[in-house]
Amino acid sequence: MDPLAATTKFAKAIMNAPAGNGKLVATILSAYDLPDDDVPRSVTMSYTEANGRGNEISTGPPAAKHRDHANSFKFGGANLVLSAPCSVLFESTVTLKLAYKNSAKNLTSKCTIHKTLRVNDTQWLILNLVPEDGNPADPKSPIRSSESKISTSGSSVGDQPPTLRLKLRLEGPYRPEISAVINLMNSWFGAVDVVTDTVVGTTGGLVSDITKNFPAAKLLLVPTVPLATVAIAALPIVGGMLIIGLPFFLPLILIALTLAVGVGAAGGTVYFSTRGGRTSIQHITEPTYQTFLMTKTGQRIIYDVGPRPSPQALAHAVLPMNMMGKLITSLLIDLIGSASYLIPLAGEAFDLTWAPISMVLVGALYDDVMPSLKYIALMEELLPFTDWIPSATMGWVKEFGPDVIDEGRRKMGDAKRTGRREKEALVNMSL
Repeated sequence: MDPLAATTKFAKAIMNAPAGNGKLVATILSAYDLPDDDVPRSVTMSYTEANGRGNEISTGPPAAKHRDHANSFKFGGANLVLSAPCSVLFESTVTLKLAYKNSAKNLTSKCTIHKTLRVNDTQWLILNLVPEDGNPADPKSPIRSSESKISTSGSSVGDQPPTLRLKLRLEGPYRPEISAVINLMNSWFGAVDVVTDTVVGTTGGLVSDITKNFPAAKLLLVPTVPLATVAIAALPIVGGMLIIGLPFFLPLILIALTLAVGVGAAGGTVYFSTRGGRTSIQHITEPTYQTFLMTKTGQRIIYDVGPRPSPQALAHAVLPMNMMGKLITSLLIDLIGSASYLIPLAGEAFDLTWAPISMVLVGALYDDVMPSLKYIALMEELLPFTDWIPSATMGWVKEFGPDVIDEGRRKMGDAKRTGRREKEALVNMSL
């Protein structure tokens, strides 16, 4: 089979792999401040899909009654587990019902999963309970902090609303393509560790033997001192020649720079694949990764919780949204687009690659203020001799320009008023 066709078939198989099932695990701890001392029969957790189908599961009766709290019961950490496609659970609203023998006493609470949980993250929750056939809980505050104070004395029933205390966790699989990347990286890291252990052990032993058996080998380092001195002294001469002949050396410089970047990237990849490299980069990337993973876009990229986010949504999640961050990003986008003028013929071919990337970045930055700007950025890169147009910076001026001008006017007005008051004070003093 043609390699390209085989690769395409493999990629389609990954992207179209069936969605994995997830689990919603609720650990029921206790129910507090119930309307009376009637013992509930169970706690039921259920969800309903858009097509009307769903599922529910129930605990047994409470394990014991709280001795130090009126009308409160312990459920002993009973677990409720709902299994369904992770994307369904993530977008569902789960109903937790405290059921009584007399159904008129039933109490319920609703919890929207994607607003409350992240995949593979546990939350301790206190949910307000309301009558099943009564007014629903206030949607603005269905969940109270787990740090709420619990009364240790027998208080009247009306002092506190009834609450259900529990741990809630949503477990789900990675997306197929993310899982494939993780497996590939683990295989690569394993291979690098084997090679590194072998090479380092052999090289370390060889150097140790040479140093031990041939002490004079250290004298080979002596010629490096005059060579390094000559190289440092020749730097100004070489630099001057490069500046004078820059138009002639530019293609060679670009080729050398490309080779250097390629070698550096390959060397960096190998180094950061070793144990030491992985440890050093983990300290840098872990906080950023965890912050990104807590966003809804990050969840959709990593876990199978719904449709895959668009490239623009991904760019919007990682790009800065403050004034200075947007300004620096916009200037970099325009600089890269204009860099094609350095290579008159090959630069236009580079524009064909950069044009869709620029469109995505500009759309992520300024779709809220100028929805059509991303199309201007696309055409600017595709059309010849239009790369000088700063389309991304135009979006920044549109969004922040009026505020900057208003702030400048306000400061100028304040300065004029201050100067006027100082002049009046001087006149009064002279009188």
